[in-house]
Amino acid sequence: MAESRGGVEDRQLMAAYADVCQNGTLMFGPDHHRCLTSKDIKIKKKTANIAGLQLADALAHPIKQYDLALRGRISPIQSAFGRQIVAAAEPKFNRNVGRGEVDGYGRVTLPSKWPTK
Repeated sequence: MAESRGGVEDRQLMAAYADVCQNGTLMFGPDHHRCLTSKDIKIKKKTANIAGLQLADALAHPIKQYDLALRGRISPIQSAFGRQIVAAAEPKFNRNVGRGEVDGYGRVTLPSKWPTK
C-alpha cells in the first residue's frame, strides 16, 4: 500500500509496481516478488489515516532529514528518535558492492540547481 501523491504520480507508481510484478528488478526476477499479495498496488489518501502508512512516514522522515543535513541543506538532526532511526537504517542503505558508496546507489543525488540553506 502507498500514500497517494496525485493523479500523475499515482499512475506512475501503479505502472512501476506492475512492472516489478511482471518483469522483476535488476536484482530479482518476477518469481521473487510472488509473495506480494496483489499485482495491483493499493493507493490511499493521507486522510484515510492508515496506521502502516503513518509508521512509514515516521520512519522515513528522519532518513530524509539526515540526507538533507549531509548535503548541507538543513541543520543536523536534533531529536534522539531521529538519530536512532538513522543509526538503525544507515548500515542497510544500498551500496556499490566494490566501493561501498551509498551516493548513486542507496541515496539519490539531488540536482545541483536546487537551493541550499
